Amino acid sequence: MLPLKRLWLARKFAGSPWHHLFEAYKGEEVIAIDTETTGLDPRRADVLTIAAVPIRGRRVLTSQRLELTLQASPKLTGDSIRIHGLRHQDLSAGLTQKEALERLLGFIQNRPLLGYHVRFDIALLSRLTKEHLGFELPNRHLELAHIYRSRQLRKNPDIEPHLGFEQMATHLRVPLLARHTAFGDALTTALMYLALQPEQSLSNR
Repeated sequence: MLPLKRLWLARKFAGSPWHHLFEAYKGEEVIAIDTETTGLDPRRADVLTIAAVPIRGRRVLTSQRLELTLQASPKLTGDSIRIHGLRHQDLSAGLTQKEALERLLGFIQNRPLLGYHVRFDIALLSRLTKEHLGFELPNRHLELAHIYRSRQLRKNPDIEPHLGFEQMATHLRVPLLARHTAFGDALTTALMYLALQPEQSLSNR
């Protein structure tokens, strides 16, 4: 989000419960985030599950994670079910979109968000926060694939690295944990990020 837009939103929502989201983050934590959705178009897809896992220094704080299940969406079809395995009956006790967004924002606060193809998650969540709360997700974000690519190109400038999720995890010797679940992918993302830290420090993000 551009600084001027962030400043404008900070003034607009100065009296709301969300005013702190627009303040500059001065800490050192990062939140690994992942969503499972009904599709791959962030303009139309619905969120089914969300996971957010804090990273502090060299530690992934799994005990402090957030996992959210939303209500089933009419957009949930066989194609997406085959990927993440979430069926309508698995989501019968889920939260409404607004409830889930409020819990998510209360958890992530203004900390930077880390993800694999994180722009997809940001775009999708921003569409929903704008619809329900009046603003787009303002958090800064870090793309895992960009960090990995920068490291590999420093080592081998003439070889374009493979940026597949599984390939990166294998190369970094990080286990694939519960692939295609929000928590499993967020946790694997966090572990890959830590594996990259010797050459990509938090202070340089």
